[in-house]
Parts: sequence; C-alpha cells; structure tokens
Amino acid sequence: MPESTITADGTEIRWIDDRSRELHGFEQTIGGEQVLLRTEQEDGTIELQCVLPMHLVVNLLECLRRGEYQVIYDQLISSEQRSWYEEEGDVGYERFEDWFQQNRKDMASMLNRMHAGKVFGEVSVSTGKSRGTVSLRPKVAYDFRLKAIDIVREDGQWKLTDVR
Repeated sequence: MPESTITADGTEIRWIDDRSRELHGFEQTIGGEQVLLRTEQEDGTIELQCVLPMHLVVNLLECLRRGEYQVIYDQLISSEQRSWYEEEGDVGYERFEDWFQQNRKDMASMLNRMHAGKVFGEVSVSTGKSRGTVSLRPKVAYDFRLKAIDIVREDGQWKLTDVR
C-alpha cells in the first residue's frame, strides 16, 4: 500500500503502519468504566467495541487504514447487511470487499473528517433507540463524495448499515 494518497479534492490521507501494537488511543472512559475500542490478541484476532456511534467511526477508519476488510465484515456491519451479502452466495464477501476497496479513499476521507471534526461541531450524530446517522454538516460536506453513515444498534454495539 502507498504511504499516502491524495483525493480529488486535495485531501491527503497518510497510512502509517509503524505504530506500536499498544493502542492507547483506542481507550475511552465512559461513566467511570474503561472501554477498549480495539483489542488485539496475541494470536492476531481483533475485537472491536462500538459502544458509541463515534466508536464505529474510529474503528472503521482504523480497519480501512489497515486493510482489515474481513474484520469490518465480521464485526462492524449490521447483521442485516451481512445477510444481504450472504444471499449473493460465494461472491457475497467478494462484492463487499470490492466495494470497500473501490471506495476506500472516499470512506477514509469522510471518516477522518468526522473523527477530527467532531470537536468543532462539523459532525451531526442523530440516534434513536436502535437506529441513527452520523453525518458531516453541510458546511463541510460539500467537499466529500460520501457524507454520512447509517447505523443500527445490535447487542449493545453500533453497526454500519449504509454509507451515502
């Protein structure tokens, strides 16, 4: 993979692989309880936690950066989306992976802006009891081809249902 790419709008995305395996940036305290957003086991398995909608944004971005499409498929998309792909038979996962590979730069640009722009009010997080949307506000969204993710809550975790 290239170390960096530049999108059509001039946004530079840097892919850095030389970070320590200790992911201190993937820890958050919620109500006095520490949540590890990403845990890598010694056997190489990865466990992701998406207690809040922005956790999904962070985990999706990191998985894209690392090219971990199987982890996205297994842990971050909704069961409804996974079932839709599985109905395609043996080519279902391939179609999923192809879409994510083809849209990787646009997805990463959007998710990176969502992550960075949250503190500046550039992101809208709208959730109900079990569904929601994380989107870029119009003042910044015009620069991006992809502008929002639709999410659903399953078993206490937020999962991806759609990208638009």
